[in-house]
Amino acid sequence: MIELRGLKKAFGAKVVLRGVDLTIPQGKTTCIIGKSGCGKSVLLKHIVRLLVPDEGIVVVDGRDISTIDREELFGLRQKIGYVFQGAALFDSLTVHDNVVISLVEHGEENRELLETAARKVLSAVGLLPDFSESGTPSYEREWALLKDKKPSDLSGGMRKRVGVARALVGTPDYIFYDEPTTGLDPVTSQQIDDLVESLATKMTVTSVVITHDMFSVFNIADHVVMLDGGKVQFEGTVPQLQASTDPVVVEFLARYVS
Repeated sequence: MIELRGLKKAFGAKVVLRGVDLTIPQGKTTCIIGKSGCGKSVLLKHIVRLLVPDEGIVVVDGRDISTIDREELFGLRQKIGYVFQGAALFDSLTVHDNVVISLVEHGEENRELLETAARKVLSAVGLLPDFSESGTPSYEREWALLKDKKPSDLSGGMRKRVGVARALVGTPDYIFYDEPTTGLDPVTSQQIDDLVESLATKMTVTSVVITHDMFSVFNIADHVVMLDGGKVQFEGTVPQLQASTDPVVVEFLARYVS
């Protein structure tokens, strides 16, 4: 479980977080919404300790992560998969190499193990048939067609799926998604929503999704958090969000739901 207690952060004179108290429930999909610049991405960066709070603490699995050493921080980050906005694939690397890059950077050199890891996660995100079919002619044919492609050879939806596959390597406990449907057409956006929901169920991961896409929120969220002015303005379920009479929430929904 992830807990944020009294989290404050400023960059010079710009105050971004003004005392955020939040619990992200285990095994659920939490969507974090709010206007641009409200601190959504800054909040996530504190959870992986890319940023350190000016005040307050971040507790992950019962540990205040401000007190952990470098080795423990490495262990924490292995528990977290991060899907970047736009997928953030390396243009010069193949699909296979993009997916396993974290394993390679951590010293894994066994080619058979790397290939197996890539096959499993690419199957999990629907870019290959089910991994149980590995070794069959149809599976091997699709693997051969996919593994050496570069990001420029892929559609936007496929690039996003490869980004999710990369986040799944190492079977993380948590997956963070930064605007996973931005720039995608409605059909592909729905497919990514279905993927997020499917992975949350099949892998029992805790998912945290930053998004402006309120239709995605309505589709996938178990838990919704709205930030405004550096604080939690709303926290609850989708029906509670839709029924809210808070003027800030009402205005936000009127702007982002058409």
